[in-house]
Amino acid sequence: MSRAPDPPLDALDLAVASATVERRFRLADFARLADRLATPEGVARAQLAFASAGGVPTGELRVQAEAVLVCQRCLGPLRRTLESSSQLAFVPREDTAVPADYEAIAGDPERIDLAALVEDELLLSLPLIVTHGPGEECRLPASSVISDADAGPRAQDRLRPFAGLRDLLKH
Repeated sequence: MSRAPDPPLDALDLAVASATVERRFRLADFARLADRLATPEGVARAQLAFASAGGVPTGELRVQAEAVLVCQRCLGPLRRTLESSSQLAFVPREDTAVPADYEAIAGDPERIDLAALVEDELLLSLPLIVTHGPGEECRLPASSVISDADAGPRAQDRLRPFAGLRDLLKH
């Protein structure tokens, strides 16, 4: 059962006050992240520090979570720390000028969905290919190990359709 969504944040008021908002989110509540997790356990911690730059409300978003992902080599679970930090500018339209080094978040600056921003950051911080690292035990499933009996014909008995190609290229 998921919890009720947090009320939207008013970036305009929070930027004037130079406020910092800290929240915790259950990883199980993020629908787009769920298929990337081995188990939906864990909590994401988010901190959004508001400011103003050039009359535009801005924020520095920091996200950290300990997630259980799926190893792409052995399909077993492994824990990884996901971390991300972004400079955001909350603007009403995409074509609004934003300060350098800031990512424009278009929409109503008075209705910022922090949970959606946190989920986006977690998705962006996922490793491209998740595998156990050096020193970690990666357990290949027994079905992936091929014995000599299962290997089929011996190497010299295999049909090699391009074996004669080398001789043709010499001429």
